Amino acid sequence: MSSLVSSGSHAPPVDPPVPPVVQPAEAGRQAALEALAQRHPGLWRAGQLGRAGQAGSVPALETGHAALSAELPGGGWPLGALTELLLAEPGVGELRLLRPALAALAAAPRRLALVGPPHLPNAACLAGWGLPARQVFWVRAPAGAGKAAAQADLLWAAEQVLRSQAFGGVVVWLPAARPEALRRLQVLAQAGDAVAWAVRPASVLRESSPAVLRLLLAPAPGNAVSITFHKRRGPVREQPLVLPLDEMAAVPGRPSAPRPAPAEAPLPRVSQAVAGEQDHVVLDRGASAAPVAGRAAAELA
Repeated sequence: MSSLVSSGSHAPPVDPPVPPVVQPAEAGRQAALEALAQRHPGLWRAGQLGRAGQAGSVPALETGHAALSAELPGGGWPLGALTELLLAEPGVGELRLLRPALAALAAAPRRLALVGPPHLPNAACLAGWGLPARQVFWVRAPAGAGKAAAQADLLWAAEQVLRSQAFGGVVVWLPAARPEALRRLQVLAQAGDAVAWAVRPASVLRESSPAVLRLLLAPAPGNAVSITFHKRRGPVREQPLVLPLDEMAAVPGRPSAPRPAPAEAPLPRVSQAVAGEQDHVVLDRGASAAPVAGRAAAELA
């Protein structure tokens, strides 16, 4: 009788289990990112807004509007940089938006410059806002200048104001300006600690700009302004911010004739803000900001 010998069956060899990839702990990752930011202060994480006190944060001036400050890098208007305020239409509340910041600069005390406003600055209203006339300077183009020449003169004046580093805030109205002109303003602003605002029409959105902050302003119901963030150092915000503004007093009936100015007092090209015919509008829409015809205008030194 033959014996049956079974060799048995053997299972195929099994590879040893692959150890799982150990991901670094979230705390460790954050610590590594913070250490990197400390070594390179200029490094910016596009998904986050820069905050005051953080490495690489942008020095800023408080806006006076908590909701707006929360959406701006550094928590306010950037210091030593150019901000563009793009208007869907003139007079949407742009100066009321800037009012708290301008008042804070005047209280410092710092000088303020209004370069090329479309209407006559009203000293009485400015003083009511905490902007004394001795600290507010109005810069306008010379009499008889054409549109292009006036724009060039105002741009040059804004450059001189920033270059002097004697002003804490500069608001310049630039209906038309080439990108290289804005770049000069940005470079000059970086050399000092002034806050520079360029007020421009919304139509320039299609143009490139060196400004670090670009906000589109449009009127909103309920005495508010709608703010769209087109450029900021931070994440994209799809929805506009609707910001309530201070009430503006109603404008009463205008006097029948303007008050004549003394004949012996020539109107300078750079002058402190003067009172208009109304005492509660910042820029008097009934008074032209152009120099009076036939009067000599002193040149800006």
